[in-house]
Amino acid sequence: MLVAILSDIHANLEAFTAVITDLEIKQPDRVICLGDLIGYGPNPEEVVQLVREKGYPSVMGNHEAVLADKRLRRWFNFQARDNSLKTEELLTPENLDFCKKLPRYLHYAGASFTHGFPPGSVLGYLNRKTDNEIISLLKKAEGDLFFVGHTHKLLVVGWDGRQIMRKPFSVEAFRLQNGFRYIVNAGSVGQPRDGDNRAKYLLWDTVDQWVEAVRISYDHTITAQKIIDRGFPSDYAFRLG
Repeated sequence: MLVAILSDIHANLEAFTAVITDLEIKQPDRVICLGDLIGYGPNPEEVVQLVREKGYPSVMGNHEAVLADKRLRRWFNFQARDNSLKTEELLTPENLDFCKKLPRYLHYAGASFTHGFPPGSVLGYLNRKTDNEIISLLKKAEGDLFFVGHTHKLLVVGWDGRQIMRKPFSVEAFRLQNGFRYIVNAGSVGQPRDGDNRAKYLLWDTVDQWVEAVRISYDHTITAQKIIDRGFPSDYAFRLG
């Protein structure tokens, strides 16, 4: 079975549609989203609607969580807080309700899916966790494989029962080894922050147990101009370049 894992689309319709076009070629058995469908980008309504039309299951990201609990906006900087308010205004009542009701985690094919840090944190960052914090989680966790997003950077963290291994995606694919437990960060479809502005997502082969990082080019200048035209912070446009 082939599973596609998308994270942090961030209302970037051009990046998302480019990924969908690639998925239509690769034909995965399931597509799962790791949250932050919205935020920063200019097309939250269109992206959420497309996720729903495609039937892609999604967990809740921090940008959806603040719609359900306004107190969480205190974790945002002033630009992100203002952007969240404007994003909320751009969503129809139906899609706003959809975002508010997303689950904090999903289980599928023996793996767990959450936005920030397992088992269901929308705010925790994998790359800010110490080795001891990760080991503590993996010792008591059910299952050997976890997929997360939130950092916008591709990363593999593995534990063999003795030590932690942290490895960026330096190659296109890697094989999951027996005896390891893994947390894999899927990067970002709509706002990568790793020096490569292509949209990114993962393909996971549940039988042969390999994970591939897929990179898709798209015209980010269209999205950047729409961000500026919306009156959103220009930083959100420049990040795409």
